[in-house]
Amino acid sequence: MTFFAPAVFAVAPLRVLALTGLFVLMAGNVAAQSETRAAPDAVVARVDGHEIRASDVQEALQQLPPEYTNMPVEALRNAVVEQLIDQHLVVKRARDQGLKDDPAVQSTMKQLETRVLEQTYLRRTVESKVTDEAVRRRYERDKDKLTRDKQVRARHILVKTREEAMDILREVSRGKDFAELAREKSIGPSKTQGGDLGYFAREAMLPAFSQMAFSLKKGEVGRAPVQTKYGWHVIKVEDIREAAPPPFEEARDELRSKMGEEIIDAEIKRLRQDAKVERFGADGKPAKAAPAPGDPAPAGGKP
Repeated sequence: MTFFAPAVFAVAPLRVLALTGLFVLMAGNVAAQSETRAAPDAVVARVDGHEIRASDVQEALQQLPPEYTNMPVEALRNAVVEQLIDQHLVVKRARDQGLKDDPAVQSTMKQLETRVLEQTYLRRTVESKVTDEAVRRRYERDKDKLTRDKQVRARHILVKTREEAMDILREVSRGKDFAELAREKSIGPSKTQGGDLGYFAREAMLPAFSQMAFSLKKGEVGRAPVQTKYGWHVIKVEDIREAAPPPFEEARDELRSKMGEEIIDAEIKRLRQDAKVERFGADGKPAKAAPAPGDPAPAGGKP
């Protein structure tokens, strides 16, 4: 049960990531730090004479998605070593069977080379321009446009009936601690936090809930319970954040991402302008030039 917009996160097993190519090809931005440092580029495994070194493990760790950094470091390192062993055995057998020269493999390798070159070029182009200083300048320039909506921090006690909710309001009016009542009587998932829902914007909650929460002052408890599809809520507002620009630390990642997209778009546009592009139809005849990205299409399908 949740009162926020639902989100679903799926985490693929380490082996699935490896087999789909993400294990090797993802441009990872998070490095897993080992608590017990091995000797510089030490051999961590040997398979039929082939050495797997600490640098191989570190490179693989750096390419893992961020969610894997929450795993215990040693367990993650051991899993990667085992994966590299399996990978070597499979690749060796494939080479022994001559699969390296298989047309399908060659075609796939060409596609992968194209993709890696494209991603590496664009990533380095972005990295050269989206520096910390550039992001800070962008924040100072645009921070008024980044203003976040008003937010409240509220607690609530969820019960099944209006009668229960009214009994709780009477206990609150007699001075009973709201958070303690939430732990005792709420049936909502936030009961273990004393009903604390943290800060949220108006649109994050169900309309009836938000209408009450955003009508209250700091420290105030709603005079009447609110009904939603989950039951009856008694609501208390703990704090209010008025609409204001977010701190730089909160806005930094979003700004960096937006700047990266803009730089990539501009770079591709520049490359197109410098290139001679010819298009042909399925019959091999020259095709009419397609509109440049961002240009409006001709009205009525006519030039």
